Amino acid sequence: MAKNMMMITGEVSGDLYGSMLAAEITSTDPDVRISGIGGDRMREAGVDTFLDSNDLSVVGFWEAIVHLRKLRSALSQAKETIRQRKPDVLILIDYPGMNLRLASYAKERGIKVLYYVSPQIWAWGRNRLNQIRKNVDKMAVILPFEVELYEKEGIDVTYVGHPLIDIVKTGLDADAFSTEMGLGGNGNLVALMPGSRTQEIKQHIQPLIKTASLLRKQLPSVRFILVSLPTFREMLEREIEEAGVPITVTTDYRYEALRYSRLAIACSGTATLEAALLGTPMIVIYRLALFSWLLGKLIVKVPYISLANLVAGEEVVPEFIQGAVNPKTLADEAVKILTDDLRREHIIRQLEAVRQNLGPGGATARTARLALSLMSE
Repeated sequence: MAKNMMMITGEVSGDLYGSMLAAEITSTDPDVRISGIGGDRMREAGVDTFLDSNDLSVVGFWEAIVHLRKLRSALSQAKETIRQRKPDVLILIDYPGMNLRLASYAKERGIKVLYYVSPQIWAWGRNRLNQIRKNVDKMAVILPFEVELYEKEGIDVTYVGHPLIDIVKTGLDADAFSTEMGLGGNGNLVALMPGSRTQEIKQHIQPLIKTASLLRKQLPSVRFILVSLPTFREMLEREIEEAGVPITVTTDYRYEALRYSRLAIACSGTATLEAALLGTPMIVIYRLALFSWLLGKLIVKVPYISLANLVAGEEVVPEFIQGAVNPKTLADEAVKILTDDLRREHIIRQLEAVRQNLGPGGATARTARLALSLMSE
């Protein structure tokens, strides 16, 4: 008898986590067939995708409104595909705007629902807890503080650990990386990480380029490496060339760029945990469209925007939001961190504590077992 699962995500990080989970599930049980919404990584892992998650990745309330027609069309197509294929288990990865609706749709049809990577209900959207309680059979959470929140609500939850623990690894030593990227010479290397979504890059790339220009004037030995995805490489290299600032772009050596940098200036998101796991001090930035920012201020109820600080429960790394994301402010902060060894060492020690708080590896294997156990119920 055929065993069918469906996996849905709308984010770059979800595509990565989904690809690992799909590979683990099919390795454990080769009879399982997985379809869904994902990107290149999930397709490479054998997932039969009926929509590309890269087309659905938006951030901010205003951006969601602008893309509302496309998102509604994707939701309708996902529901129709669920109706036709009748998967035994629906695996939802983050992306709550669509996925909580699909959880309800699947539950009505008797399909088991596993939610992997919790919606950020600790930041906003606690009203979603009722939806989760009604429609999700199992929550597999990746941040330790999420467990208590769900347990208090009577929701079946398992802390599986963070998948980045098994992902964040380097393949080259510092010399080989420097040679491969043509960096050469000595001096401070600074990683620039503008984000993984089109809107994020548009908001952050110019402030980062201008910050690099100012920082180089204050510390001439500083070199820059910008870390991005292949999709955005041509656009970013064009922006850098027009600005005339020497910045090397990599789409292949993300973790080497982070590990061998003395500092990262990173868009808030998965990158902050990646830097924490590699022990790289960072400055966290984030800008949104004005409408999204103003609305977010009203409903988001957390003291920090970066996952590194949220896991630590304190400000381990500095954060600059919206209007504070300006080149002079960022360059001045970067100089302080790059030239103050005691401060850098203090940040590195705190980041190691963040790494310890994320627990052991094996998140993907634990989640695969949960998914397969739901199929057998």
